[in-house]
Amino acid sequence: MKNTTMTGSLFRLLSLVALLLIPCLSFADEPLPIKGEHDALDFKPGEIIVKFKEGAPETSINSVLLAEKMSVLKEWGEVGIMLLSVPEGQEMEMIERLKRNPLVEYAEPNYIFRITSPIVIESPHALSSTTSIIPDDPYLQWNLAKIEAHAAWDITTGSDRVVIAVISTGVDLDHPELKDKIWTNKGEIPDNGLDDDGNGYKDDVHGWDFINWNGEPEDDVWHGTYISSIAAAETNNGVLIAGVSWGAEIMPIKVMELLYQDQEPVLYMILEDLNGGILYAADNGAKIIDLGIQLSGYDYPHSVQNVIDYAYSKGALVVAGSGDLLENSPPPDVYRYPAALEHVVSVAATGQDDELCDISCYNDKVDVAAPGCGGVWGVYIHPNCSKSVAASNSTWGAAAHVSGLAALIWSVNPHLTNDQVEEIIESTAVDLGEPGWDEYFGWGRIDAAAAVMATTHYLEVEPANVVDLGRVCDHGVLPKWTIINPNTNASTWHVMPTDEWLSVSGPYGLTPSSATVAIDPSHLQDYDVYTAGITAISVMTNYEHSPIIIPVTAVYTRCWESYLPLLFKDYSPD
Repeated sequence: MKNTTMTGSLFRLLSLVALLLIPCLSFADEPLPIKGEHDALDFKPGEIIVKFKEGAPETSINSVLLAEKMSVLKEWGEVGIMLLSVPEGQEMEMIERLKRNPLVEYAEPNYIFRITSPIVIESPHALSSTTSIIPDDPYLQWNLAKIEAHAAWDITTGSDRVVIAVISTGVDLDHPELKDKIWTNKGEIPDNGLDDDGNGYKDDVHGWDFINWNGEPEDDVWHGTYISSIAAAETNNGVLIAGVSWGAEIMPIKVMELLYQDQEPVLYMILEDLNGGILYAADNGAKIIDLGIQLSGYDYPHSVQNVIDYAYSKGALVVAGSGDLLENSPPPDVYRYPAALEHVVSVAATGQDDELCDISCYNDKVDVAAPGCGGVWGVYIHPNCSKSVAASNSTWGAAAHVSGLAALIWSVNPHLTNDQVEEIIESTAVDLGEPGWDEYFGWGRIDAAAAVMATTHYLEVEPANVVDLGRVCDHGVLPKWTIINPNTNASTWHVMPTDEWLSVSGPYGLTPSSATVAIDPSHLQDYDVYTAGITAISVMTNYEHSPIIIPVTAVYTRCWESYLPLLFKDYSPD
């Protein structure tokens, strides 16, 4: 049995670190009413969340609202959830009355969650490794070697077509490790004050801040930035750390805010913001939704399950840490939400020797494990140190590894379903503990290389349609063009021409990889129309959508410059 209580010395260290960090943090001026220890909660006065049963007549719903003197503050039509205004002080009484109404599926408070996260600041040590792809990031750590990320990078470093939504405290949008990885909403025109794409959010160019209700989800803590950097930091750029997926984009969604209460920094979150954040991610194309939060110890969060079900139906893979064991928190085998909800990949935390971390909660909902203690480094924002790193012992740090791995798998085959991606992650995990599944490690600690190799390679190239070179001049510069594979490395595919008048160099490069096609003038003998093709094939063991044949046409003609001597020839008689 693992020791599942945090030692007093570690708590003293965490308390000291928290005190040291206080001058560097910014706090809310008007804290909401929060009470209790660690993850205890209260709720917003005068508000409740209600879902009426599917098929309930609108007239009947309106009658209930009128009879109970309730008004609609907000409605999420995708999932049929309402945020209702009720008389202050009567929230729980109204909830109990509604639960007895046959038209009501559930009713619950608009909870305010207090979230405590451990953090340890140390000096990172560089990783020594003999694997094939070693990026030049100085703080390349043991956790990446443990999950065989380097071998996975032989196949793909990750496509920028895969978007990971990080639902947390926002992201440091200008950090050198993340600024070029931030998702852009192509349907929105920046700073025009309009909802150009009609999704209900004005100027949401780079995600959404549900705390301040604007399109600038800037991280003023460190939590969301840390998660994002583990999953998808800019890699091989000589700065700080490497992300599991070099290419994946990050969709920042801010639902948590830091406030100062009783001279201690506290993160808080309102239930309606969490629900809105999950729906935003699902509706705006996130393939992976990383829930960097813990709502443990409360009643079953009905509305959160509804919005997660919706995200799942949209094809998203939802990931969350199994839960962090903190001082005075419930026992480690008690369910933590949202990890214990259906359609969530629950991730336990392991250390350098594949042991279960002391802080990692366990139960029959755990699916897999990933590195989460013993110094897992990520980007840490600091007002005076823009290039800081932090090591945290946490299951949400472990979950970030799974999010990054899911992005790599979807890069190899973008046509997989969320269930297929989860099955690949679980079936290729390194079995720990009791043989097969167990409540401590789930199906085992993730193995990125095994997962990527087990994924059927779906070959994609651009362009994949006819390449018309038009008129090719006999004395001009002969054209070259590039074939791009946006999803995998050069080692995964091969390109060859079907005729001698075309030549190919490559493929070369990491993701995206490419090959250069050129015309060989020695095989263009006659002025004529030339047709041929370029064949791209996957060289992976398992593949589909291969070979791809790209037709190529060109008209080889005499250049007008070759007629110049004739134009200036002296035709006068001698």
